[in-house]
Amino acid sequence: MKKTVREKLIAYFMGVAKKNKFLKYPSIAALSVTLFFYYVGRHFVTNGKRYASMIFVGIFFVGSCSFSFAVFAERTGFTSVQETYSAVVGTSDISLAAVAPVAPETEVLLKEEKGESDRGDTDETQVEAYTLDDILAYHGHESAHDEDAAEAAGTEAVATVEEVEEWNFDASDWRLVLINKQHPIPDGYDFKLGSFASGMRCDERVIEDLLLMMQAAKKDGFNLVVISPYRTSDHQEDNFNNKIRKYMRTGLSYMEAYKVTSQVVTVPGCSEHEVGLALDITSETYLDLERGFADTKEGQWLADHSYEYGFIVRYPEEKEYITSIIYEPWHFRYVGREAASVMKEENLCLEEFWDKYL
Repeated sequence: MKKTVREKLIAYFMGVAKKNKFLKYPSIAALSVTLFFYYVGRHFVTNGKRYASMIFVGIFFVGSCSFSFAVFAERTGFTSVQETYSAVVGTSDISLAAVAPVAPETEVLLKEEKGESDRGDTDETQVEAYTLDDILAYHGHESAHDEDAAEAAGTEAVATVEEVEEWNFDASDWRLVLINKQHPIPDGYDFKLGSFASGMRCDERVIEDLLLMMQAAKKDGFNLVVISPYRTSDHQEDNFNNKIRKYMRTGLSYMEAYKVTSQVVTVPGCSEHEVGLALDITSETYLDLERGFADTKEGQWLADHSYEYGFIVRYPEEKEYITSIIYEPWHFRYVGREAASVMKEENLCLEEFWDKYL
């Protein structure tokens, strides 16, 4: 019967040991090492397809994950548009958007961002702020309190949740487009920008309801301020990279800084500001984009009434595990009055709304 490789190895080394007693123990040691590598090699040969599949899946996941690693961009040296998760993981939007865990040292920085110093998905260099007076003056109105517009804002019908069965929400509706880390701006997404103040632009279809909301707030005694509307993809990339550099200056590695940044600033190519549907809104007495805005009278008015004009707080409190973005009481997204009414009534963020109705 033909000997196996194992038997041949044992016979060879034992033969050497028998012929020379001084080589007995070295031969046994050499035999042990040789057999170890023999069994390891045999294991990988036997399971080669399994390991090849694991390596392929690992490479594909890392190459597609929006916060696994960043793509080096020649222009700035940091990340640009990321690929979507949906091609890799076939689960619901909610489970996909879960915030990645962070190390204790980076969690401290994230907690600081959630405090009075955070600016979230904002333009850190933006200093211009426009009130209702500024906006109406831009459009040629002499008075900030336009009686006709204020009356329209006060009497405009607001949808009720009881009508939800009649609405038939459509996933192709531009007002409901889902944009987040797992769903970058769709290829070929088309929209037209409109100016509502000098240097201030957004999707032109949003402007009418924005003005009605600001006039309604003015009628109730609150002067809202728009700070950051539409921004270009390059601008969003600069914001993201600046935040990464800020964290790296504290001693974090690039990957650690990227992980924390992705929870306070939207990844370039995945920001609603880039399609003109998101605006940062505060007040004349509280211009800072901070959590404290939620405690102001203007912040409370917006939380209570913005849905009546089609706007929602896009990143609500206690929904961070779904949106992957910290609470931003100043960041408002236009979704239309019907959808906003449902989200307000049922306490849903946009991802949850998609899971339930689209």
